[in-house]
Amino acid sequence: MCRDGDADRVGEWRYAVIAAPFDPTQDLGADTLDTLWRDGGFTASAETQAALSQVLGATANVAPLVGRPVLDASHLAIVPAHELTPHSKVLTIDGQHPLAVPPSQLVVPLCGTPRAPVHNIDPARLTTLVMSGTTALTRRIADRMDKRGMGYPAREVKPFFVAADLVHVSNEVSFVRRCDPETGPSELKFCSREEYIELLDSINTNIVELTGSHLHDYGRKWIRHTIDMYEERGWAWFGGGRTQIEATEPRIVEHAGNYLAFLGCNEVGTRLHVVTEGAGIAACDWTRMEWQIADLRRRGFLPIVSIQHDEVYTHLPPKVLVRDLRRLATAGAAFVMGSQAHCAHPWEMHHNAYVHYGPGNLFFDQRRRTTLDATTNKLYIHAGQLLTVEHLYTTFEHGLPRPLDDGERAEFLGELREAAGQLTGGEPWAPPVFADDTRTRPDSFIVDGKKQLLAVTVPDAFDPEARYPLVVDLAGKVERRDAFVIRLRGKLLADEQAIIAFATAKYPIAKIAKAERPIKARKKRKRRVRTS
Repeated sequence: MCRDGDADRVGEWRYAVIAAPFDPTQDLGADTLDTLWRDGGFTASAETQAALSQVLGATANVAPLVGRPVLDASHLAIVPAHELTPHSKVLTIDGQHPLAVPPSQLVVPLCGTPRAPVHNIDPARLTTLVMSGTTALTRRIADRMDKRGMGYPAREVKPFFVAADLVHVSNEVSFVRRCDPETGPSELKFCSREEYIELLDSINTNIVELTGSHLHDYGRKWIRHTIDMYEERGWAWFGGGRTQIEATEPRIVEHAGNYLAFLGCNEVGTRLHVVTEGAGIAACDWTRMEWQIADLRRRGFLPIVSIQHDEVYTHLPPKVLVRDLRRLATAGAAFVMGSQAHCAHPWEMHHNAYVHYGPGNLFFDQRRRTTLDATTNKLYIHAGQLLTVEHLYTTFEHGLPRPLDDGERAEFLGELREAAGQLTGGEPWAPPVFADDTRTRPDSFIVDGKKQLLAVTVPDAFDPEARYPLVVDLAGKVERRDAFVIRLRGKLLADEQAIIAFATAKYPIAKIAKAERPIKARKKRKRRVRTS
């Protein structure tokens, strides 16, 4: 640690103040920080106390921290910033976040003569990612843009977004030429005018989720057109696409050496068999997604998952939503979110994943009391690890979201804390449980709105640059180590040609080998289904 007069500073060690997840405190003033340090308002390890005495002065009142900190209304803790986990809430100091540039004042300068800088947080390896709730640029939001300008709805919240490296928006509505955005109230059929994309541009959007239930309201033509608009701007998209193969594939985004993999799907559309073979939202296949998450983890990617699921108008999420999102958390996702929520739900940790059951509406107007207040997540990812999640708390007023004041935020967080207290069975500190790493992986495609479940075995020593034979083994009799072998993972819904069409579109297939067919499939020939 540097002493007065040292001129050989080579780095720094950052520290952070942490509180309970739903603590209404957002920020500590420097004077409050000094008082709490002097009077024993923190717990901290002996090493942390010794280091911070160089910055805050000596103290004999800070309680020793051994193991995990106890955090509640009466307890705060100080930890090295690289030891942060999303289990707790990080407080800013005089508005400065410990992971930001410049950081808060809890920084210990380091002096010496090493060959490289020394620090526990490297700003060059830090990614901030905003994950927001429901956006639908229609109805009252559209009216405000038409009358006051495209950027008007974002004017109160824009700073939170533009300060991030990556900005996600779950835009549920397609852009349609000559759209009438007022059709929605009577028909629940939504569209956005093409110029409304300027609002997303104004908050530096660069990742768009396509799982929204209204994306298909005006048909596939306008879904493709909407994706073209995103592609022209260099934005990434996930959870939907021009084909089901594109929609269900992870979208890889690299920033500052962090490799993020985005996955999404629409569970309600899957369950009701409204997902189609062409352009549109992704179907949910939980087993396939568990395998994808584990595979991504093993390859060094950080899975970020967002799901459209059941909508309710209470802060307590439905049990089926909790079950399914926890399932993906257990599988190894770093962050899991329910993007369907118009009414904000709480968050929790499950198997060391941050699970937010629903942020609520961002740019979408609904008049129910429970749909006005919402949250937006900002993830701080450092060196491939999710360290903490910050929140922007908003309410919808006069056609735009605005930040909650201190009293409103405390009331809102109290409601979310009460809802979180009703969640049972969570395992916050348990490690993830990865799907087995074998040659066989689950997969599926859509046939008349239903999932044809498959198991795909890849060749030994698989080389993605090579091409291999394909065997469709519906009888479960073939053992081939030099070919892709496809077997059933459930009922047979598609004919052999549809399975072949799917496999050759997705996998590096050179030729079709002889297929084995079950007796039942010969007796009752299924009609041929066109696949995308």
